Amino acid sequence: MVTLRRVGIVGLLLIGAGCSGKWAIPAPPEPAPAAPGTASPSGLLPPDTVEPGGDGPQYPGTGFRVHEWGTNTVVVGSDGSMQRGLQHEEEDLPAFVYDRRREELAADPVQVKMETPVTYFYSDKPLAANVSVSFPKGVLTQWYPAVQSFFPPILKGKGDPALDLAFPYSSPECRARFSRVEQGLLEWGTVDVLARTAKAAAPDAPLDRFTWAHARAVGANAIRVTNSATTGQDEQFLFYRGLGNFPIDVKVAAQKGPAGKNGGLALTNLDAAHHVGAVFVLRVENDKAAFVVQSGGIAAGSTLMESAPPATQGLDAYAQALATSMVTELDKAGLYHDESVAMVKTWARQWFRTPGVRVLYLAPQAWTDAQIPLNVDPAPVEKVRVMVIRVEALTPLQEDDDLAAAMKLGAEATQSEGIAHFHALGRFAEPRLRRAIALSQVVPPAATQLLDTMAGASVTGRAGE
Repeated sequence: MVTLRRVGIVGLLLIGAGCSGKWAIPAPPEPAPAAPGTASPSGLLPPDTVEPGGDGPQYPGTGFRVHEWGTNTVVVGSDGSMQRGLQHEEEDLPAFVYDRRREELAADPVQVKMETPVTYFYSDKPLAANVSVSFPKGVLTQWYPAVQSFFPPILKGKGDPALDLAFPYSSPECRARFSRVEQGLLEWGTVDVLARTAKAAAPDAPLDRFTWAHARAVGANAIRVTNSATTGQDEQFLFYRGLGNFPIDVKVAAQKGPAGKNGGLALTNLDAAHHVGAVFVLRVENDKAAFVVQSGGIAAGSTLMESAPPATQGLDAYAQALATSMVTELDKAGLYHDESVAMVKTWARQWFRTPGVRVLYLAPQAWTDAQIPLNVDPAPVEKVRVMVIRVEALTPLQEDDDLAAAMKLGAEATQSEGIAHFHALGRFAEPRLRRAIALSQVVPPAATQLLDTMAGASVTGRAGE
């Protein structure tokens, strides 16, 4: 089931009929104020202080241009297989963000978490544009400002009287159709791109609580969205997130090494027509880390053999060097320099400091356009979309540890130890437990019970929830 809500709003009455068509949202109350400054679930107070300096490309001052950055996160087994269970959130979002929560994702766990695409607009004069984004193999789950319409429609909410009353259909066919993770659509309607000197009267998102604020520190035009859902909401960008089941264009497989050691990684560009951009391979341990970068990326249809380097650097020095290197590659990919810095600051803790072996690569824009079509009318003279794919690559040794922990769940004396192992993995506990169960010859009932608990847990990352 799916509900649409914002913190402080009981529910939004939805207008629709039958088992077809898009749904419009009537005008909601004003956004609830952000909750008082309390610790973010990320434990990031204040946000990670990476200060990649230097100059870079910027808006030339003429023409209507649209830029976008975002990331997609996946977890892969050592054989390169994509794991399900990526619906869990970790970063806190401000209370004003619209949130389509999937109450029963356990029935359809997803392979890809599309996180934080932000879309900027630049123009030397004010203009109005019609903007929509679609997601053929996924559902768009969070967004701001309000959209004029969306698809699929919201199913009957669990414990939400307003949505219970608004529920216009009940057939099993409608339920089956609209609960699929596919054919997502958001239509903002008219987006007013304000004058270059105009300032956005955006809702509060304090930097000591939300990495959201980093995305506002750019030279883009302020925008205002006025449609059937709102009398006017200002921001510096359009924001959306989603969940999906779609292929990524690079297969990452961990090679076996000598006894007790991991081997390298085989990174294969499965796209025979498009070159993959810069590739970063990271290894992060408790207080040490290291990275290597292949600025040349991976040619179409080719394989890159790379080893995750030994974690020998202190975290702060490593994070600074990696931030600088990544900003350089994002600049070269077409982002304006302040956009590159904003992206890196937004994701620095998640990308750089979360323990594990990780691949970050820049997807070809053709891949992004195919998987997440963005429609802007009138067409801009330039549309740049830079998507970083985050691949959490499970090594054979990690899989051995996860399998051993899953087996501990089967004995009363060791069950708490097994549970603690998976709980320590945070948002990636579910996909890693799924992989361990797939690798095990005999699955303890307690392992499937723990998986059911994880899959049914809250999947939203919201202030005050």
